Amino acid sequence: MKRIAIIILALISMPALLAAQSADATRYIGYTYKGVIPNLTLPNGVKHLGGGLIGDIEADPVYGISQVELGKTKMLWLEASTGKDASGVTGWKVLDVLSFPALGKADYLFFAGDPAINCQRGGSDIPNLAGTGRIIRSQGIFRPSKLWVANLSTKKFEPLATTGVKCEYSEP
Repeated sequence: MKRIAIIILALISMPALLAAQSADATRYIGYTYKGVIPNLTLPNGVKHLGGGLIGDIEADPVYGISQVELGKTKMLWLEASTGKDASGVTGWKVLDVLSFPALGKADYLFFAGDPAINCQRGGSDIPNLAGTGRIIRSQGIFRPSKLWVANLSTKKFEPLATTGVKCEYSEP
């Protein structure tokens, strides 16, 4: 009986995972680029909207999550630094990609370091979190619809169940 429940859960979760990691998005895995200023277009035509560092920022390499877009498709890139100098990180390599080709106007995309969203499970912050959901300003909450954790060991975005996750929203 337990095995059937696990199979059903896997089948239910599969479309959400596939929607976020489409074959089109995987073409960016391995892409390298020089550090950029947000809102500039990269040589591959993707617009870089900014990002944040995750994990140990003194480590080598440094890891980060960037939000990018190509047309109406928004993406989150899990990245590792490819170089540093006195001014900071000089280049990035894309390790994994989440793609969102059909986010609604009310949907909010966030990633670790977003000052407006703080998510916890069991009273503890969830490190390296990314996801989509809806902001409910009147209640000061963010209601996540899909969540992922950037796993720095596997260098992949891994799905995270929304059950038991409570997120606060504070206007920046």
